Amino acid sequence: MSTRRAKTAAFGAVALTAVLLWASTVSGLNELFGFWHWAAHFGAYAALAFLWRRGMPRAPAQLVAAALVAFGFAQEAIEILGHAHGFELADALVDAVGTGFGILLAAATSKKSN
Repeated sequence: MSTRRAKTAAFGAVALTAVLLWASTVSGLNELFGFWHWAAHFGAYAALAFLWRRGMPRAPAQLVAAALVAFGFAQEAIEILGHAHGFELADALVDAVGTGFGILLAAATSKKSN
C-alpha cells in the first residue's frame, strides 16, 4: 500500500474515531437507528477496523483488533453518561464482531503478497 493511501486511511480512522466518541455523548442518538441499531454498530466498527488496519499497515492485526475491541467497550461505558442508559454488553460484542470483519476485509483486499 502506498504511503499516501495509508495516510488517507489513517486520517479517516482518526475522523471516524472522533465521530464515534462524539456520538457517545449525544443524548437520544441511540434511538435514531431504531431497528438498525446493531447494524450501525457493526458497520461503524467494521469501517473503523478496516481504516485503522490500512492506516497502520505495519501494526499487527491482532493489536489493532484488541485496541478497537477495548475502544468499543470504553465507548459503551461513555454512553452510560452520554445516552443515560446502562452498559449495553450486546452493543460492545457487536462492535467486536464488526472489528473482526473489518480486519479480515482489510487482509482480504490487501495487495501485499505472502
